[in-house]
Amino acid sequence: SGEEVEEEEVEEEAEEAATKKRHKPKAQQENEDGMTEAEKAMAASKKRQVEEQEKLLQEYDESRRLEREKEEEELKKLKEKQEKRRLEREQEERAEAERRKQEEERRRKEDQMTALYTQAAQQGGRNFIIPKKTENRNDKFGNIVQAKQEMGMTKEQQEEAKRAFLAAVEKSIPVSSDLAADDLKAKIKELHQRICKLEAEKYDLEKRHERQEYDLKELNERQRQVARNKALKKGLDPAEAGSSKYPPKVQVSSKYDRQIDRRNFQERRSMYDNKNAYPCFPGVPPPPAIYEKVILKLDGEREEEEAEAEVRLTLFKFIHTPFLYQLYEAGEEEE
Repeated sequence: SGEEVEEEEVEEEAEEAATKKRHKPKAQQENEDGMTEAEKAMAASKKRQVEEQEKLLQEYDESRRLEREKEEEELKKLKEKQEKRRLEREQEERAEAERRKQEEERRRKEDQMTALYTQAAQQGGRNFIIPKKTENRNDKFGNIVQAKQEMGMTKEQQEEAKRAFLAAVEKSIPVSSDLAADDLKAKIKELHQRICKLEAEKYDLEKRHERQEYDLKELNERQRQVARNKALKKGLDPAEAGSSKYPPKVQVSSKYDRQIDRRNFQERRSMYDNKNAYPCFPGVPPPPAIYEKVILKLDGEREEEEAEAEVRLTLFKFIHTPFLYQLYEAGEEEE
């Protein structure tokens, strides 16, 4: 009976302990875990932020890696393209050097043959060789003459010349059916390079033509301005002076000389009859005589000079007689 009483006491103590544990406050239970509800929420939020940051960092690293791979791929392609272009340029330079070498060799042989034939002709043989024009002996006005001829052509003539040139170019291009696949590819590549070169030359010539047109307009405008200023200085109408078909008058004396000098044309002309004469102005005494040693001419030479002077005077009178007669009639009418 004593053992039963002890067992009942133990059971009662266990029930009381379980009841106390169930009825403990919530704060005591949280303290036993070591964290409150707020701390747990903050920890969860912080953990979520760290996970989001790690995720964003991984995405950035992945995008940066893809971008770097793309840049490396583009750089690799660019280097390959540059290397290919360099090899093509070297090949073109070698081909150009070879062509130039062959041209020089051919020209040298032609010069040697020409020299041999010339030497044979100088020795007494007949020369049937017509020397060809080299680049150094080209006519410098050839381009100007050709340009004038092209400018004088009508539109139909230009179209005809264009068709003839294209027909000549077409004859030099072989038919595609007569070429193998590799030869056809090489020919296509050659024609493509030629087209690119011609387009570049066309662009350069168009820009040069635009520049030349601009220069011509500027020079014409400068010429008009110079003519206008000259006309204004002379007291003329600038519009009439610029559009007139006659050249401007040549000023042989200044305005001061024209006002002071009262001599007529004959008196002014007599100054130039003798090359050793001094100019004589009205109201101004002549300069003193200068004595110098003069070698007299022979009688025959003197007679020849006198005869020549008489011939010149006769020609002058014959040429100017109608003009002098008109002046005489005009003077009589005024009287």
